[in-house]
Amino acid sequence: MLIFFSNKPHHAIVNDSVETSKIFKKDALVNAVLRKVLRDKDNIKFGKFIYPKFKKVLDKIFSSKSIREYIYQTLFEKPINYQVSLVDKQKAIYEKRVFLLKKKLKSNCFVQDIGNFEIIKSTKSFYHDKDILDICAAPGGKSILLHSYGFKVSAIDKSQIQINKFYENIRRLNLKINIKKIDFLKEKFLDKYNSILLDAPCSALGTFKRNPDVTTKVDQTQIKKHQKTQIEILEKSLKILKKNGFLIYVVCSFHPFETIDVIDKISQKHNNIKIHNINSEKMIKRKNGYFINPLKFKNIGGSDVFFVSVLEKK
Repeated sequence: MLIFFSNKPHHAIVNDSVETSKIFKKDALVNAVLRKVLRDKDNIKFGKFIYPKFKKVLDKIFSSKSIREYIYQTLFEKPINYQVSLVDKQKAIYEKRVFLLKKKLKSNCFVQDIGNFEIIKSTKSFYHDKDILDICAAPGGKSILLHSYGFKVSAIDKSQIQINKFYENIRRLNLKINIKKIDFLKEKFLDKYNSILLDAPCSALGTFKRNPDVTTKVDQTQIKKHQKTQIEILEKSLKILKKNGFLIYVVCSFHPFETIDVIDKISQKHNNIKIHNINSEKMIKRKNGYFINPLKFKNIGGSDVFFVSVLEKK
């Protein structure tokens, strides 16, 4: 499936699959099969099959028939890639910032899904302190965008591979953003913050167009493990959030376990948390948060699906 729908290079897809199959000692077979698929890919015909578990969850979140039909019609199309400018440009296709990514990046642009851009654009006004802690920040798209809006970002992440990608981005853009390798759940924080962005680790179900394999991975047991981690990180984030401070919770998923259920559990435990409304016509509200509506970006290629909730510590 990745060979046909992902923008990832074919050789990289084959290499990743072969490396994974070594666990089962089937690497030679997998290599041979995928090489044959590559040779014959133009002659291969296939039907469009949407995994029932994936469809069931998506239908639960998007009650609108038009949204669901659009998602299912475009599920098997290659995603449109975007680049975001550091400064306003009159020729941009959206909000003076977003361009289509064609053959190469513009000099002052970085890659970011338009849904991700909409999340930051629509929530940045909640922060009343320009000093912001970005938790699980790498590879840095949200940090870079916030920096371009005038925020002083302290970014942390525990993955060196993702941090390396972050550094590549800020070097190319000639930016100065403070990024540290920190395991958030293990670190002791002496300072407290008025402004926190938490882009929590998740199943990445919302990236189904660029990662079609996630449609087969709607495993409630695994997703509940994600939820446990998300709640742990969110709980600790609230501890270092100052009174009257704002925390914005984001995941690239639409599964209730990772989105509305997480915020429900936090709200039930903490009676001093206020959930705020977001003013964006590009999102739909579900209980205590908002989901990006890909249909709103139909004319420029669609988007990934993100969830966002704005929490204030009263």
